[in-house]
Formats: sequence, structure tokens, C-alpha cells
Amino acid sequence: MSQVSPSYLQLLSASAEQLLAAEDIRRGAAELFDTLREALSLDAYLNYTLTQDGDLLLESSRGLDPAAELTGARLGLTGTVCGEVAATRSPRHATAIQASDDPTVGFLKSVGLNCYACTPMVASGRLLGTLGFGRRGADRFTDDELHLLHTVTHYLAMAYDRLRTASALRESERRLNAVLDNATVAIILMDERQHCAYMNAAAERLTGYRFEETLGRPLHDVIHHTHPDGTPFPLQDCPIDRAFPENSQEQGEEVFVHKDGHFYPVAFTASPMRDDDSRTIGTIIEVRDITEQKRTEQARELLMREVDHRARNVLAIVQSLVTLTKAPDLPAYRETLLGRVSSLARAQGSLAARNWEGAAVADVLAKELSAIAPSEAYRLEGPAHTLKPDQVQPLGMIIHELATNAAKYGALSRESGRVSLTWRSTPEGLAFEWRETGGPPVQPPTARGFGSRLIARLGQQLGTEVHMEWAVGGLYVEFHAPH
Repeated sequence: MSQVSPSYLQLLSASAEQLLAAEDIRRGAAELFDTLREALSLDAYLNYTLTQDGDLLLESSRGLDPAAELTGARLGLTGTVCGEVAATRSPRHATAIQASDDPTVGFLKSVGLNCYACTPMVASGRLLGTLGFGRRGADRFTDDELHLLHTVTHYLAMAYDRLRTASALRESERRLNAVLDNATVAIILMDERQHCAYMNAAAERLTGYRFEETLGRPLHDVIHHTHPDGTPFPLQDCPIDRAFPENSQEQGEEVFVHKDGHFYPVAFTASPMRDDDSRTIGTIIEVRDITEQKRTEQARELLMREVDHRARNVLAIVQSLVTLTKAPDLPAYRETLLGRVSSLARAQGSLAARNWEGAAVADVLAKELSAIAPSEAYRLEGPAHTLKPDQVQPLGMIIHELATNAAKYGALSRESGRVSLTWRSTPEGLAFEWRETGGPPVQPPTARGFGSRLIARLGQQLGTEVHMEWAVGGLYVEFHAPH
């Protein structure tokens, strides 16, 4: 395998942009494979989605002949690599497949693959399926390549979740329209003086008035007399009344005033009624309440803006890290950058698991430390607390920077070293203390690197100042996450 160059980092940005614009999950997976294939020497991919029956269905693939696609079209959650990845929700890297006697790689072996990296697709805490990439030549992927494949799979899951949400919203809108179309329409008749001459039961429910209360009164003065801002609505400006006598049909949306005083949006069709001599003798109005439709539209727009904002924000952060990360050589640069990108992905995963409404502080901290150190090397202690959405990312990345530094230069660089991370509730918020012991003698840095500047900037995002003390026994850090 050739070494991964900085252009590999551009793949991450390109993949994120591509999936952000995806409108179809099959095409999104195929285009993702095409983007990565040459750079990573990929020969095949398999994208499975989870069915309601709990099986995996082959949604799309590349690099398999028709017979192989038929054989692998449906899998259970046991006995295969993809099935076990779905069952455990944990990635798996199958190496040297052609020389393996492991029965779970039997299908991969039969299609000529020699290594295969499979990652679960999880979004909003829900398993969507799996995505795996394979090679026929080399017998394994590098750690850097695995990081990339895991990250782009997370992006695909986010895109799939976005598409699924959009589909659900469209289905919700379709059902709402079906209910409205089949409901009894409010019918109101006005005479040649624009006085109310008839209201059916649906119109009475819509307006809050009984017909007897409106009889002989100008309808405009009953339900359409005031704008929502409280200003008067003159009769001559009313589009409904313009249907009498000149317009054959007037359609649109307006805001009516209910008997109890509240405003509500309606869709209307107003048409003149004519006698046998074609004289206009009144107006018939069909009205339906579109309050729920408006709410659905607003909810859809809000959700799509939120999904778009978060996806673009992730891309912007990744691009900033690519630009600003410094290292003495390419391997160190790659390691540092991938660690930061992975930390960002973990923070996004914690948020997605709770529908972007926050994350458990213990979960965020444990994910960051477990990615760098064995469980016996650190201790976490503090009360249960849910972080606000805008606190998850900066907190996770601060801990990642501290843990990475400890693994390179501090307590985690020695087998006997330990890290204690505790937090407590205070009137101002959560107070965090990071303490290292058992590591090498500590010396304050002679220069402030990007990592230190990044921690300071992340602290500003949290609304706190990060205090560091390079004591002889080990680094001590203190900061807050305000309420």
C-alpha cells in the first residue's frame, strides 16, 4: 500500500460535501465508493440496511458479480462479518481473508476479497445498517485508512438519517393533506350585500360562530376585520370580497379571526354565484384551516435547516483542523489530525444518540479517554449531568487534547501513570479537574503550540478559562462548563 498523503484529508472534506448533497442513499454510497476507490485501492463495497424483520438487506454494492450479489442479498445478524458488526454495533477489520479458516468471512472469501473493513451505520441512536469496503490485493487496511472509512461511514449514516427524516416529513405532510381533503369543507355563502347567508356545521366549528350569530351581518366584519398585528383590515382590500362581482374565482391564503379572538390561517376559494340571467347574486366560499399544514412546513424547514447547519458546521471544523494542525512531519501530522477528527466524530455521535438535544457528560468523557488509554489508566467521577448541545463538542475536544498530550509526554506515557478526571456541580456550572500522577517529571512548555491554543479557544466556546499547572508530580488542569 502507498502511504496516505495529505490529499487523503481532502477526501474527508469531499466525502462530507458529497453526502451533504445526497438525495438518494444508494447513489450516495456508490459516489462515496467512487471518491475513495482510487486513493485507497478499493475493489468492492457492500452497503446493507437493516430491515424491520431484523435482517440485513444489500442496498447497494460494487465489485461483485450478479451471482455473488444474489448470494449476499440478505444476511442474518450472526455468522457473517456484516451481521456481527450490526449485532454488536462495533466495527470489524477482517485481514488475510484468503488464508483464514474463520467461517464468518466465508462469503468475503468466496468473492475474492483479502481484507474487509466494516462499520455500523448508526444515527440518532438507531442502527441503520452497515457499510464495508474490501480489497483483493493487500491483506489489511492501515490504521489511518480505518479511521477514514469509519468517519465517512458516520457521514453516510448522517446523510441517510437526513434523507429518512425528509421522507418522514413528506409522508406526514401527505397524510395531513389526505385528512384535510377528506374532511368536511367549511362552506359559507354571502348574498349580494356580502352579508352571511349560510354556514354549514364545519364552518361553525371553524369560526366559532353559530350561523344565527352571523345572519344578516357582513362576513368580513365577523371573521376578517383585523390583521394579526391589530391594524384594521378594510373591506375594499379583502381578496375574498373581490370575488364579488368581477372575479370568476379567487384563491389564496388569509388569516381569519376566531370568535374567541385568536387568529388562524386558512386556504380559501371564493367564486361568484349567478342566477339564470348570469347576474351575480352572491359569493360561495370554501375554507379550510391550514394551521397544522403551516406547522408541518415550519417544522420541516426548521429541521432541514438544523441538519444542514450541523453538517456544514462539522465540515467547516474539519477544514479548519486540516488547515491549522501543525506537526514536524507527515506521520505526526496525520496522527494528530485524525485524532482530532475522530474526537469531533465522537462528539457528533454522542449528540446524535440524544437527537441533538445534548449528551451525558460521563459518556462524552469516557469515549474520549477510552479512545486513547486503557480503562485502568484513568478514573472518572462525578454526578450525572446532561450537557447542552453547544458544550459537547468543545468539552470532548479539550479532553482529547489533554489525553493525547498525556499519552505523548505525561502520565499516560508510562505504564504506572494515571489520570483522574472529576467533575462537580457548583452554582456557576460544572467544575472539572484533570490530574496526572505517576508520569515523568513535568516541565512547563517553552512555547505555546497549536494544541494549547486550541484548548484555550475551546475553553472560550465553553465560556470558561482553562487553567493549567505543570506541577512536579504531574499536570493539573481546571476549568468550568457554565450553566
